[in-house]
Amino acid sequence: MVQKRMSPNLTISPRAVLVNTAFGFFVVISSTQSTFPETVHDESLNKQSEKCPPMLVKGRVQHATDCALVFITPDRTDHLLLPSTYTATDLDACLNNSVLAANLTELGSLAFNNDQIFVIKRKLGEIYPRGLPQEEIKKLGIIMTVYTIEEISQWNITDPSVLAEAVQNSGSAEMTNSLRSHYVKGLGVLDVNALNAIGGTMLCTASEEKLETISPTELRKVKPLDISTCSQTKKEIIFGIAKLAFQDQTGNLKTYYCSIKPYIGGAKAADLRNFAVSRINMDYETFEGLNPTEVEKLSAQRLRGLLGRNLNSLKENENQEIVRRWVRSHTAAEVMSLGIGLQRGRSSAGLGIFPFQDMVIPGYVLNSLASVKNSNLLPSIFIAVTGIILQYI
Repeated sequence: MVQKRMSPNLTISPRAVLVNTAFGFFVVISSTQSTFPETVHDESLNKQSEKCPPMLVKGRVQHATDCALVFITPDRTDHLLLPSTYTATDLDACLNNSVLAANLTELGSLAFNNDQIFVIKRKLGEIYPRGLPQEEIKKLGIIMTVYTIEEISQWNITDPSVLAEAVQNSGSAEMTNSLRSHYVKGLGVLDVNALNAIGGTMLCTASEEKLETISPTELRKVKPLDISTCSQTKKEIIFGIAKLAFQDQTGNLKTYYCSIKPYIGGAKAADLRNFAVSRINMDYETFEGLNPTEVEKLSAQRLRGLLGRNLNSLKENENQEIVRRWVRSHTAAEVMSLGIGLQRGRSSAGLGIFPFQDMVIPGYVLNSLASVKNSNLLPSIFIAVTGIILQYI
């Protein structure tokens, strides 16, 4: 056997030794990898993982800080660009209920769209589960437009200033009428704010007892109310209050008349006679709104003084009920004394002045009269003609 000997001149460098050692270590590790456990059972690590699992903590933080923008703080609630900056989803996430409750007036004045307003409405429902208090209704502003008639009917508004704000912010005529109707039927006070918000037409639906609570001082400050739809009794109640409200103006009847004119439908004949003395030149529209029963009590002279330069309007409207009633309740001489072409009227004997020129007698009656040869038929013919005449009286 020939034994090979390493040349004494051959030497191994330290660098080669390190490379060989590293390669050998890698081979050993690779061959034994399957023998290592897949999970390291370190109790300290497991406890740490239970206390703070990275993915779970991240999810909770994302849910708690859902706001993708900046939370809306009190000092930002009146920014005009808020509605265009925050979508409905952003508003839901970034507006805390506490901020909403404390800044409802400011938020209610911003131009939010319906989706955004519904978010605010829902949040208000969370804050006030038993319904909105009066002082909060007053602050709603544009938010009020998304409430339904049914929801509004549940509000108990007794404060006149709240009613005034609610009517101003209502989104429809139906909503406005609902607010007014519930107020007049409730316990709310009828002061100047309430009366202006309610208006004359809705005021006429109030009970007589409710109308009697109106203060003359408050009525004096109210914008003119149209009470033409009121019953006569209610007109008289309101007129009586108006007389007290403007009694300091009676020294100048024309000024007094201008102030009390909206409520004159409740005037008595005595009031109308007083106005007639001052020749107030009442227009026909106002005259038509008077109580016909009281107008019938006026003489031709008082009627002339009441209407003044508008007297001819009676002739122009001679077929209207109030004119016809006055004519029928006065003699023909009185009617003709007006000098405006009105005719008929009541005769001095109370039988009336019959308009023969307007009477139309059927042809068969005339033929019967022409062919009468038997006087026994005259009573029957007389009765027939009398019946025709009575239709004109």
